[in-house]
Amino acid sequence: MRKALVAAAAAFALATTFPASAMQQQANPPKPEQKPEPKAPASVAGKWDMTIDSDQGAMQASLDLKQDGKKVTGTITSPQGPASLEGEYADGKLTFSISFDGPNGSMQIGFNATAKDDGSLAGTLDFGGQPISWHAVRSKG
Repeated sequence: MRKALVAAAAAFALATTFPASAMQQQANPPKPEQKPEPKAPASVAGKWDMTIDSDQGAMQASLDLKQDGKKVTGTITSPQGPASLEGEYADGKLTFSISFDGPNGSMQIGFNATAKDDGSLAGTLDFGGQPISWHAVRSKG
């Protein structure tokens, strides 16, 4: 009987020592806040200001992209002039290529990029087997 009284006294002491809200918090711990996963923009169509990070320094260019479903077409304009491009945009990934005739014949440059959370594009271009970083932001003008 003495053990039962001690156990009852201990239970009473615990029940009156902790506020009800603390006991409820222990019974129902807060769930971690879940953030929705960022979604890639549905379209890359429009004008973009592009920076190519070459060994000779940053080179500015512009992209004018059109999109029909996954198919992307448009123009890239750099200090070397404009070039038509064709590619694809799906699941936040942009790929396109340009072809041009140079002094050593026809050359093709492939571009890859990922849409970033801030709305920009960042990736690499393949110039003769050497990857070169580039990034682009939507034109403000």
